[in-house]
Amino acid sequence: MSAQTDQARVSTVAGIMSRPALTVEMSETLWDAWQLLFVSGLRHLVVLNRDGSTMGVLSDRNILAEVPATADHLSRRHVADVMAQVPLVHVRPDDSPVHAAEVMTSNLVEAVPVLDDDGRLAGIVTESDIVRWVVSGKP
Repeated sequence: MSAQTDQARVSTVAGIMSRPALTVEMSETLWDAWQLLFVSGLRHLVVLNRDGSTMGVLSDRNILAEVPATADHLSRRHVADVMAQVPLVHVRPDDSPVHAAEVMTSNLVEAVPVLDDDGRLAGIVTESDIVRWVVSGKP
């Protein structure tokens, strides 16, 4: 890959996003989602409905906002219960990282799913991905 092609790739969401994105279904419990986050060491899960369509991003903060955040309580609540409070936004692989940052900032979210032209999940871009991009000096 030429330096120019490499630079163009890093100048898009496709070049900085995390993939594959870890997913959880709307029907799963918040406890299951919490366990998945804990085991993976990640902070965000892309939420899918039964047909595999992307519904948004669930963060560790969404789960911790549940009071009380006990195993018993989280086992009785489902991902769908908190997703109504999460904006349904996304970016595309060919969008710029600046655009992704603007989407996150204007919607007060820390991560957005990346959907391809057919609406399929391609990855996730997080605030950490944006920070790494800025620090790399590639903006």
